[in-house]
Amino acid sequence: MTNRSYKIKFTVAAFAGFFASVEAYSQSSVTLYGVVDQSIRYTTSADAENKSSVQLTNGAITNSRWGLKGSEDLGGNLKAFFALEDGFEPQSGQVDGALFGRKAYVGLSNEIGSVKLGRQDSEAFTFYGSKFDPLTVANYVATEWPFFLSEGRVNNTVNYDGRFSGLDIGASYGFGQQAGSLSANSYWGAHASYTQAQFAIGTVYQQFRDTQSHTQEMWGASARYTLGLAELYLGYLGGSDATGVLDKELLNNPSRTVIYGSYVTNPRRDLIVYTGVDYQVTPTVEIRSAFYYDSMKNVNGLSGNSGKRYTGVVVAEYSLSKATQVYATADYNEVKGGAYTELPGKSNSAGLAVGLRHSF
Repeated sequence: MTNRSYKIKFTVAAFAGFFASVEAYSQSSVTLYGVVDQSIRYTTSADAENKSSVQLTNGAITNSRWGLKGSEDLGGNLKAFFALEDGFEPQSGQVDGALFGRKAYVGLSNEIGSVKLGRQDSEAFTFYGSKFDPLTVANYVATEWPFFLSEGRVNNTVNYDGRFSGLDIGASYGFGQQAGSLSANSYWGAHASYTQAQFAIGTVYQQFRDTQSHTQEMWGASARYTLGLAELYLGYLGGSDATGVLDKELLNNPSRTVIYGSYVTNPRRDLIVYTGVDYQVTPTVEIRSAFYYDSMKNVNGLSGNSGKRYTGVVVAEYSLSKATQVYATADYNEVKGGAYTELPGKSNSAGLAVGLRHSF
């Protein structure tokens, strides 16, 4: 999928006029871009009484967003750049959390890499979303849950990225902003991947700490191989959470009444493996499929409370143009043991959706 973008030039004196195109003395430029993706989704066992639901909701693969990004050539192969990106719900017009909650950073780049300062993607979210997940991290909770371990985005972060002849490396540190402690509420992570012809392989590790310095760790490895018109994926995510954030804030269904134990004594542990295929059937037709499996221990901080979760997803997409696509998707989830709290009703649920996406 290729996004079109429209460039707007500005001078420092006319910075407030983002949308009025003028010549720029400094050769700076700003790009306004975005995606509006809306789908109609049918879900079985959508509540505690196992009733089905039909909803108009955000996209299956891409969350709707708009943003501004820009750069300035400072000479000597040095560039300054920034990005501001906001997610929103097109069915209601509401902003997803904070304004520019998806991205808000400024940085410098040259031939040895880039440094960014601000709110940005975690190392794991970058690693899987940009290269190593067949769905590029899907957007429905039913299909993106494996990547809740990545925590998505991080505040107060310094990031370095470098690319050298097929080698891609990155490292980030998130300041905890807690007086008297460098570790409380902090984050750090790193990833490395190598691409050679049709094959790519990589690994990632990251760690978050809560205000009490309890840790949520996540690690993983993945590979991708291009075979003709198909891309084949195989990957792994592992995690240990002594903060409780995964169960309490991300994975457990909000309708569930849950008894929690001690995460410090019994940290939740996940072992997720996945595989998938992205097949470009024709220049306008693309089919993606993925299967995820999670074996978990100490669910909800309870010693010996094990569980399993299985998810299968298929997405078929047709491009009406470079900027506009229609798609259909189907997914199935099943939970066992202690993982039952992750679904609202019985132990399985299925979803069907059709959608329309436009990029600008």
